[in-house]
Amino acid sequence: MRQFLNERLPLAEFSAHLRKPLPKHINLLFSLGSLATFLLLLQAVTGAFLALYYSPSPEHAHNAVTYISEEVPFGAFVRGLHHWGASAMVIIVFLHLLRVVLYSSYKAPRELTWVVGVLLLLVVLGFGFTGYLLPWDEKAYWATVVGVEIASTAPVLGDFVAKILRGGAEIGAVTLSRFYALHTIWLPWIAFGLVGVHLFLVRYYGSSGKPQNTPEEMKTGKPFYPDQVFEDVVGMLIIFAILASLALFVSVPLEDVADPTNADYDPRPEWYFLFLFQLLKYFQGPFEVLGTFVIPTVGMLLLLFLPFLDRSERAVLWKRPIALTVTSVSVIGIATLTILGASSPKLETQETPQPTEQSQTPTAPETEGVEEGEEVFDFQLTEEETGEEEVFDFQLTEEELE
Repeated sequence: MRQFLNERLPLAEFSAHLRKPLPKHINLLFSLGSLATFLLLLQAVTGAFLALYYSPSPEHAHNAVTYISEEVPFGAFVRGLHHWGASAMVIIVFLHLLRVVLYSSYKAPRELTWVVGVLLLLVVLGFGFTGYLLPWDEKAYWATVVGVEIASTAPVLGDFVAKILRGGAEIGAVTLSRFYALHTIWLPWIAFGLVGVHLFLVRYYGSSGKPQNTPEEMKTGKPFYPDQVFEDVVGMLIIFAILASLALFVSVPLEDVADPTNADYDPRPEWYFLFLFQLLKYFQGPFEVLGTFVIPTVGMLLLLFLPFLDRSERAVLWKRPIALTVTSVSVIGIATLTILGASSPKLETQETPQPTEQSQTPTAPETEGVEEGEEVFDFQLTEEETGEEEVFDFQLTEEELE
């Protein structure tokens, strides 16, 4: 069989490529990309299982999630893996990009590798935004309302984008169906396509190594296979053990079914959007667009085109004062806004005053002659409506209405 495959496939060349030496001084931070890929695959597998029982409609979505969590064998465990895996993926992708900035690995000739990586970050955030509507509980509904409203503040195309996301004038059945399609079809295709391009570029240009590596050290490190592969697999097992523990011992929250009439609900997004949620509090009125569109868009564009803006020679971060300052301020700012957003008190729900007992219970004369279980329609005209001081009281039973 091996001879048969060797004659028809370039297995020898592929094996030699896998055993190609990596740069020296490679550490665990260089496994973050492999961990992100593993988490993407884990999300795909668990999501495919959840899709077997999920129904993307407002009438059935919440019940389907409840059924998965309480009735389906291992359903709560798989849903926990999917839920906590989403948060882990955001963390790992963020740390991976931070490692690339730390080692200035985005510089020539790896500019395109960086651009594809930033696009993958946007796709991961897109997974989060489209995913938390699917349970169709209070948090999912109202957080999505806020997110779509933020999108609508974008100049020129804001209203158009909001209508595309909603699928109409308001969030409803079409919105849920559209988010489900984006979450399970469109974004996975885009994600795996970008991952394929990213891995090709990484293998084509090779590992960037550390900035202080000499040309000789770039070619004399440990081989990718089996040494680096073994470390990557160990990291994957550790990540899976952590996620499995969370899935087993920390229940995934599920609030009451979404109520579009509950205007007193205080919406809170997932933790990885809390920094944007907190940022909006500092820009009100005509300056709202700064917090909803200008600052996030400018920040993302600067991140995307970082290799073309920073043309200095490659060096460690602390020898690049401008990059060090911008990176430190950005990380500290995002972390601070996230903590403030998580710790800010929720709005107190105003209680609706209950009607008095007198208004609830009709007097005996008003119900006289009406059989039990027969509905009474009571109309009263006041003096403002009649122009007279008398009050005219009409009572019609169901039989009289017919």
